[in-house]
Order: sequence, then structure tokens, then C-alpha cells
Amino acid sequence: MKNLFFLVLLIFGFSSVWAQISVQDTISGGAYHMQGVMGIDSLVQKTVQAKCFKPVVKVDEKANEEAENFDPCARNPKVMGYKIQIMYTKDRNAANRAQSEFAAKFPALVPEMVYTRPDYRVMAGDYFTKRSAAMDLAQVKRQYPGAFLVQWRVWCRKAK
Repeated sequence: MKNLFFLVLLIFGFSSVWAQISVQDTISGGAYHMQGVMGIDSLVQKTVQAKCFKPVVKVDEKANEEAENFDPCARNPKVMGYKIQIMYTKDRNAANRAQSEFAAKFPALVPEMVYTRPDYRVMAGDYFTKRSAAMDLAQVKRQYPGAFLVQWRVWCRKAK
């Protein structure tokens, strides 16, 4: 009898602690219901308030102006792009001659010599895409038939 009384007390005692929690989605309009402890409802509401509702923030005009004038090259001065490779050699003097000769023929495209042990590369131009380099590559190929595009880190502000 004592055990039966304890069991009934246990069942009815905990039933008053349990409650049905209903939440409705503000975007889709859907709703879900769950059974849980009464204190859980207030915790769910606090979490929803903290995570789902974004406070209205006044945007000051200076911050808005900075967002409009955003410069993508400010954080990354060098990005992956393409360069026109004119020469690849082990001879430094030949690379220097090719660089100066190229600079005389194509003053708009600044050539640079890159040393990657044990070879020298003479490359020119900074391009974001192959398409943007196509016209310059066609002009360079008339004088340097072996010229081709290589994927390389380019200066963001100079790139076309």
C-alpha cells in the first residue's frame, strides 16, 4: 500500500511540472508542440529572443559611405591571376636581355624577372582572368610566338 501511494504521488506530482510548449515560426508560419518541464518554456523563449531576433541598429552615414566605397584590394594586395610568360631560362643574362627588349617593344606591359631556383622567368602583365589577358597575349605572340599564360599571384590594383 505504501508503494502504491508513493507511485500515485510520483505520477500526479510530476504531471503538474510537465507542460505543453507551443512555438510558431514567424517566417513560414509553421508551428511545433512538445511536452516538457514548465521552466523549459521560458528558456526556449529567451534563446529565441537572443538568437532569432536581430536588434535594429542605426547605421551612421560614415559607415554606410565606407561600405559603398569598399576596396577589395585593400586587404589582399596580391591575388591569384594570370601573367604572360615570355621566357624561361637558366641564363640570367639572357633573361635580362629579354626583359629589356620586351620593355622597349611593349612599354604598356611592364616585364618582370622572377627567379625560382635554378631558372629565370620573364613575365609581363597582371590579369584577373584569361579572357582579360587574351588581347595582350595575341599582340605579344606576334613578337614572341612561345609566349603563354601562367597562373601567378598578381598585383590586385594593377590587374585588368
